Amino acid sequence: MRPPIPSLKVCALLLLWLLPGIANPAGDGKQQELEDLRGRIAKLKGEVERASVDRSEAADGLRNSERKISDINRALIELQKKEQRLGQSLGKLAQEHRATKAQLHAERQQLAALLRQRYRQGSDDATHLALSGRDPGEIQRDLEYYTYIGRARARLIRAHNASLGRLTAVESETRSRRSDLEQIKQNQLTQRTTLDREKQVRQATYNQLSDQIRQQRKQIDSLARDESRLSRLVERLQRLSEARKTTKPREPRAGKTITNVADASLAGLRFAALKGKLALPVAGELLARFGQARAGGGPAWKGLFIRTKAGQPVRTVASGAVVFADWLRGFGNLLIVDHGGGYLSLYSNNESLYKQAGDTVHAGDVVAATGDTGGQEETGLYFELRRQGQPFDPMSWVR
Repeated sequence: MRPPIPSLKVCALLLLWLLPGIANPAGDGKQQELEDLRGRIAKLKGEVERASVDRSEAADGLRNSERKISDINRALIELQKKEQRLGQSLGKLAQEHRATKAQLHAERQQLAALLRQRYRQGSDDATHLALSGRDPGEIQRDLEYYTYIGRARARLIRAHNASLGRLTAVESETRSRRSDLEQIKQNQLTQRTTLDREKQVRQATYNQLSDQIRQQRKQIDSLARDESRLSRLVERLQRLSEARKTTKPREPRAGKTITNVADASLAGLRFAALKGKLALPVAGELLARFGQARAGGGPAWKGLFIRTKAGQPVRTVASGAVVFADWLRGFGNLLIVDHGGGYLSLYSNNESLYKQAGDTVHAGDVVAATGDTGGQEETGLYFELRRQGQPFDPMSWVR
């Protein structure tokens, strides 16, 4: 555990009591402690960066799993539609099956009738008829009749065989279609089960890395506060030991509540003439300012972050044309307005975008709703102003 930091008043009194020019060992000790703290913070930031890379890879894997699951769900819906169409087709096949069976039944009845008739009439042998002693004309009629009966019987037998073949084909096709569809469906369900398991594993990894990063950032914040306090003490000790007083300009603090929101009063005015007249896009708490260091390390803020509830209206600060309205990694749902003269305003992390690229907007128009898209931990709006592509402090233009 670090030794407790002495109060500034005590240190000041001690130094004032000492004769000028005497070395300050306490300051040297605190300076070393400050360097140690900074080393720990740098190490933690490196760990956060590495964990962030791992989390980004886990997020990519999670995204791929979710896309594949979506594709399979879409394929399963298509299979359901195919099942419906197959059901209709099978219904027709069933009707054909019943019709074929009815036809077979009728053909069998006809064959049975022919056989019974043949049995009653006896042999149709031509020699037997010729020797029967009957009238030649009657014999000729019987021979023609027996020939017709024989041909009819042959046709019935051929039709019967053809009907049996159709029935067999219908039953085979029905079984084949059902089997193919069931196999495809089973494969899709198996893939979805596998992907669901993969998604659970990747989600767990992503959540674990997110928790790790949050904890490390808390540590960095805590150490940064310690560093800030110790740094102020070291500076105070140095100033007192050198018998010099310096006055540092106070930096504007975050935490200010924004109540003055953009409206239509500036519609139609040139952006370059609006310095000192602008209002911010949304009401809320000013959580981060231009140039302020980020709590988790990395580049300083290039704009403002205003914390507010989700779904709050986001208004354009001046008139212009929407040149970008889409999702962008790190910014979520982002909208950019070109105000002419090289000036742009950017509104990001939105829950919803109400305008599209190419739309004309006027000062005070509602163009989006606040949110936390793009991986933002806080809900609100990130807002930037740029000229010729370079960001500048929006607060220097706000009335």
